[in-house]
Amino acid sequence: MDLIARAMERGKHLCKDRKLTEQTWELFCQQSAGKKVFLFGTGIGMDYFLRYCCNHLGIAGIIDNNKEKQDKELGWDSAEAFQTEYEHLIIQSPDVLKKYDDQDTVVLITSVNYYVPMAEQLKQMGFTNYFSLLTLEANDRKKRPNAERKDYVEIREEYIDWCCQQKIECNKIVMRIGEYGGHAKSITNQLLKSEEKLDLVWLVRSPDEGHPAGVRLVPERNWKRYIYEMETARIWIFDAYMYGYIRKREGQIYIQTKHWSSITLKTFGLDDASTCASEENVDHLKKDGKRMDYLFSGSEFDERSCRSGLAFEGKAIRVGSARSDILFDPFVKKHVFDKLNLDMDTRALLYAPTYRDKDFRRNHSMPITLDMEGLLDVLTKKWGGKWILLVRLHPWLTFEGCGLTETENVINVGDYPESEELVAAADVMVTDYSSIMFEAAYLKRPVFLYAPDKTEYIDGERGLLLEYDTLPFPAAVSNEGLWQCISEFNKTAYEKNVTFFLNRHGVREDGHASERAAKVITDLLKGKTI
Repeated sequence: MDLIARAMERGKHLCKDRKLTEQTWELFCQQSAGKKVFLFGTGIGMDYFLRYCCNHLGIAGIIDNNKEKQDKELGWDSAEAFQTEYEHLIIQSPDVLKKYDDQDTVVLITSVNYYVPMAEQLKQMGFTNYFSLLTLEANDRKKRPNAERKDYVEIREEYIDWCCQQKIECNKIVMRIGEYGGHAKSITNQLLKSEEKLDLVWLVRSPDEGHPAGVRLVPERNWKRYIYEMETARIWIFDAYMYGYIRKREGQIYIQTKHWSSITLKTFGLDDASTCASEENVDHLKKDGKRMDYLFSGSEFDERSCRSGLAFEGKAIRVGSARSDILFDPFVKKHVFDKLNLDMDTRALLYAPTYRDKDFRRNHSMPITLDMEGLLDVLTKKWGGKWILLVRLHPWLTFEGCGLTETENVINVGDYPESEELVAAADVMVTDYSSIMFEAAYLKRPVFLYAPDKTEYIDGERGLLLEYDTLPFPAAVSNEGLWQCISEFNKTAYEKNVTFFLNRHGVREDGHASERAAKVITDLLKGKTI
């Protein structure tokens, strides 16, 4: 069932505006002849129109109410505009219509869900020549009930066939940045220092993703751009699974970095029951693991867990954790504090709790029971000086949604781009089940575990790869217990425990992982045996 059929099934094509409900494609063609045609809306309706209906229509402009999309090229946002004459059209505000006369202009609303209020918006602006893609298609299907559009999957496979006939670019490296990307960003910085002429491509979620000069950004959601870059690249560097429809061609190399550092606490992939709920998911995970050539790992533990969870069968290369290199930079605290406008004399605790899937599914939030004022008080008593709390929630959660309020001493750093920079800048960390705890441990920084729902989480939400009670960090299940852990903290004993733990699991971090990773990559491009 396609976009239009789904909308019709829900009655979306029915509205009180007879001007919209009685429209036909024949009328649209008559009305638009010799006039300037604008498309209003750049979502999936736009892609549908360009894929099935446009017939190389002369388009005067693209408009959208979303300010984040305005001033961007249509080919960035729309897969169907990529590699067409519409690719470089600039998305503009509807206010641009004020420059045109109603009698000389036709607007086609491509939005399926919001075409009625968008039509009202046009009427208020004085425009009467407007059409709705949904009602045009709905009326056409009523006349031709057996008419079918070519299936999207079929179109996608045909496009992949075409891409796979194109030349693999021997210097192109595609890296997934997406939600994580810490390893790839660090590796990129090292690759840019090399003398090799590289085409470095980041697959990103936003066109505003901060990136160094010499990197091309490609939108992850634009399936055509995504496929084209992937199928013509020499090397893929991913920190998570890739789409199953991507074909690995002969001569292409797939490097998996996973998004955590050298050791992780929670189960993942095939070892995590929540991701293996269906046979389809299991098959996809196994297929992806089979096509991975190399794993950039940071420990013996890392390699064992990835062979199990990722179904990895290739060669593990012990380069270390590229994203963790920043931890060893002596200037990173000043960099972070300058960005946050903080005094360098201030001491910081990073609070980074784990996302709870059950809570999010229930109410799109998560209860925060940490007594932050009490925590600030005990930190001051233990170590003196002025303290602040840097609170980093999961990107799906909001500060307000979790009942938190930002103050002078409690700062929301959820939007800070690099979590590892926050780890490097913080003097102390409090977390629960997040593997970010291990990055602070590389520096022997105090880490305290506050897990009031330990039994419920471990037994009911997410399995662990390590016994929680064997972790080298003082742990508590209540605020009072946490205060006691901090008050009784012994630096010498703590560092001894952390060192033993890291050695036991074969973790070696020295701040040069990205250099080693970049060398492996350039050697692979030169055809050297690894």
